[in-house]
Amino acid sequence: MVMMNTYKTSEIAKICRVHLNTVRLYEDLGFIPPVPRAGNGYRIYNELHLEHVRLVRTAFKSTWLGGAIRQKSLLVLQLSAAGSYDEAIQVAKEHLRLVIEEREKAETAARYLEAWAVESDNHTDSAGLCWRVNKVTEGLDITHDMLRSWERNGLITVPRDPENGYRIYGEKELRRLYVIRALRKARFSLMSIYHMLRQYDRGLREGLTGILNELPPEEEDIVFNTNQWLTKVRIIEKSAYNLIDRLDLIKTLT
Repeated sequence: MVMMNTYKTSEIAKICRVHLNTVRLYEDLGFIPPVPRAGNGYRIYNELHLEHVRLVRTAFKSTWLGGAIRQKSLLVLQLSAAGSYDEAIQVAKEHLRLVIEEREKAETAARYLEAWAVESDNHTDSAGLCWRVNKVTEGLDITHDMLRSWERNGLITVPRDPENGYRIYGEKELRRLYVIRALRKARFSLMSIYHMLRQYDRGLREGLTGILNELPPEEEDIVFNTNQWLTKVRIIEKSAYNLIDRLDLIKTLT
């Protein structure tokens, strides 16, 4: 066991730039190891606790993405706090893989959106590539409910097999779904996406991405364009790598 410095709650909070109650909350949530107390009841933190608070701050950067990525990041914290460092590192690597996949999807959507802004969609039919709904939801990491909602709200029209009535997703539909998914991840409302896509469908390219910013005042604080979303995902990817590095450091302290 490495000899460690000790800290008060206020010192941990100051170093990590969080509120005192936030540090205590992390302990209550099981994100840092149990903290011993002095005879007067005050908590006594050490380097291991300090690094775990830093680990929490790093992990929380990716929880914004939600879904499996958020679940993995929280599991990393729980495992590390329990002393299961090897398992925590393995989960952190799975977490990184998911973040990389998310970044790749965002990059694909950004390319499609940029192409849409300067040229017409040359993929006008579903010939060639042909996916069923289950493959689409799995490939884009979306739910059946999302697909139904997007179609119901007029964001996409999907052709059907004339023989059995099943929906057929070709390259044109997949390109559109990538863009819709990225914009929803970036917190754009269904209505703003609908207006942008309607402009595109009418053959209007000028100001295609700019229309996304024409939202009611109450929504402006949550809106940023697709490139900003991609930048954010790339920052989160760096944090995912950093999460593994922090776990390696924590492991050396035990």
